[in-house]
Amino acid sequence: MTPRPTIGIVPSFDMGEGAVYFPGPKTERIYIRTEYSHVLVSVGALPIILSPDMPLEMITDLCDGVVISGGFDIDAALYGQTPATEAPVEPIKRFMWEERLIAACDESKIPILGICYGMQRLNVYYGGTLLQDIPSLLPDSIEHNDSEHQIEFFQKFLGIKPHEIHHVASRHHQAVNSLAEGFTVAAEAPDGIIEAVEGRGHFGMQWHHESDSTGIHIYRAFIEHCLHAT
Repeated sequence: MTPRPTIGIVPSFDMGEGAVYFPGPKTERIYIRTEYSHVLVSVGALPIILSPDMPLEMITDLCDGVVISGGFDIDAALYGQTPATEAPVEPIKRFMWEERLIAACDESKIPILGICYGMQRLNVYYGGTLLQDIPSLLPDSIEHNDSEHQIEFFQKFLGIKPHEIHHVASRHHQAVNSLAEGFTVAAEAPDGIIEAVEGRGHFGMQWHHESDSTGIHIYRAFIEHCLHAT
């Protein structure tokens, strides 16, 4: 039997603050949207939910690739800005764990696929910044939160050819502002918002491709990349 490539998924964190998804007693939880595991299984991968309790060496030994899933905002103070909104942020516990995890993936040459928050997280880790709120900072922009819109690719990107145009599922109000060193822009929305980046052996997508028609193709290409990366 041919072994399935193992893809670790970084989950969202609920630190017992009464998150929308888990009303009731204040208990710490980690969780993912089921679309992540569904699409990975459909392209032949074995998805596992990662936990900060797992030693980094265990993760890098187990995983052929890592997916940083979506989530709430990144605290603007963590990339040197004053928070401009009262939108919920991901717990600092997740942020600090991701600091160590990304470093371990780099050391072991394990590719990362960052989705929505995950793309923003890669950008911040490598020194980039974010637009804290697209509607207030760019009032003429298109709708990016709970919408579908077009994006255009400028370079080959996980099986997608340059100049292809795709409709994508969008659920965000923040975006990459200054791009981290070592990354290139692979796709943009019609209003210029960065939608895909690539660099340092990693990939980032601002849209939720696991929820639209681009998902299977992108995940299949990412898995192929992971199998040839090390």
